[in-house]
Amino acid sequence: MSIEAFIPSPTLSETELRLHYEKLNTIFNSLREIIFTIDIEKGIIENVNDSVEVLGYKKKEWEGQNFRHWPLAKRRLFFLLLKHASKSTAEATSQPVLLPTKGDVLFVPFEFSTVLYTFKNKKYLLCVLRDTSERERLMHDLEKALQKERELNELRSSFIATASHQFRTPLTVIQSGVEIMNMYLEDFSEEKRKPFDKHFKRIETEVSRLQDLMNDVLLLGRTDAKRTPFHPQSMDLVDFCTNLIENRYNNRYPNDRKIILSIEGKKQLVEFDPKLLHHSLENILSNSYKYSTTGNIQFKIKFEFETVNIHITDNGIGIPEKDLSNLFQPFYRASNSSDIQGTGLGLSIVKDFIDEHHGQIFVMSEVDKGTTVTISLPLKNKIENNATQD
Repeated sequence: MSIEAFIPSPTLSETELRLHYEKLNTIFNSLREIIFTIDIEKGIIENVNDSVEVLGYKKKEWEGQNFRHWPLAKRRLFFLLLKHASKSTAEATSQPVLLPTKGDVLFVPFEFSTVLYTFKNKKYLLCVLRDTSERERLMHDLEKALQKERELNELRSSFIATASHQFRTPLTVIQSGVEIMNMYLEDFSEEKRKPFDKHFKRIETEVSRLQDLMNDVLLLGRTDAKRTPFHPQSMDLVDFCTNLIENRYNNRYPNDRKIILSIEGKKQLVEFDPKLLHHSLENILSNSYKYSTTGNIQFKIKFEFETVNIHITDNGIGIPEKDLSNLFQPFYRASNSSDIQGTGLGLSIVKDFIDEHHGQIFVMSEVDKGTTVTISLPLKNKIENNATQD
């Protein structure tokens, strides 16, 4: 609604003018904010709306009164308003203030804004007071809820660390027991050792799987608690990825299954945390091998103006469309992966690590045709603002 809507037309009759001002008066008194004006020269309070009753006063107890004659507690408010308004002829920034209620016993939190104006060569101060008690209560409740959530996170992190340690101890004992039994069976013939070897291998596989699960759960607990150290460095991403591919994969897997690295765009230094990115890329590459049994893995690094994109593509079993939106949820596994070992934590952790870099991760996939995982990273990170300490 424009200001013109409140300006009466000069052609209005006396009755119409009265109705117009009655309408304006109704609007004025319906506002929740306490609004009033002060004749600065005389110190007289004028034009008080009905919202002053929030403080326990009637309009007549303010309107027409000289604030200089009021008790000190209330007088301070008006001097504060005058001081605030004198800084500028325009509306100044609102500030919090405790406003005394009738009797000067209770105080209600308010914020105020002021405007100085001149009317018929007289200076006036327009004051608007907004009750912030409800907002203060909500902020207090929110802070309590946040504090409780922080305590729960601490408790959860402590439990995860303790549980992880408690699981590791018996797993280590089991693994040691298998190694000792293997030593005792060294003098057995191959035929006699065969049934034992089968069970020992199964035990070792399950022990390794549970250890991986404990590592992932512990890592997830750290990322949820925002305790994962983030230390980005300006590095050669191409060399970093080449070393990872050659040392961890191409030298370990058969010749018919290689990771093929390609580069697009002008090579540049990239700011990233080598530990977090190493874990992220290794998880994705491990999945590419796990969920595809033949063919090479395509690893493309594409440099753009402000970002670098890493595309990792396999020709494996793919991911059903209905599962794509939940891939980054902890413990979630695609519906067609039940026969393949996994915890469902890997991509959730990867996403947290990429988020630390202010990057993004995307997955495109089609069942039985393969999957492409894309990581997009900024070329430069705000190291001083984003890096966390151990």
